[in-house]
Amino acid sequence: MFIDAKKIIGNKVFSQSGSYLGRVVDFRINISGQNIVQYYVSEDFFGLIKKPLIINTSQVIEIKEDKIIVDDATVSEKTTSKKKVASEVEYAK
Repeated sequence: MFIDAKKIIGNKVFSQSGSYLGRVVDFRINISGQNIVQYYVSEDFFGLIKKPLIINTSQVIEIKEDKIIVDDATVSEKTTSKKKVASEVEYAK
């Protein structure tokens, strides 16, 4: 399945249990592998008020045309601990 960049930017992101995390405001591509490696997700669409979350593709469970679903462990790690963990959602710098 293919999806256009226009449909990725602005796509809603939810945890597996249904919690709304925000919308995709940007993504990072690995040019040597020619694939997306990270999604930048923000509650405010332009990412101006809060720093966006960085979600690695390994944390993505499913991509649909109208939403992206990520692993619940990704969200609980972020909300319960400020310590950086390899599988944790990161904040953009």
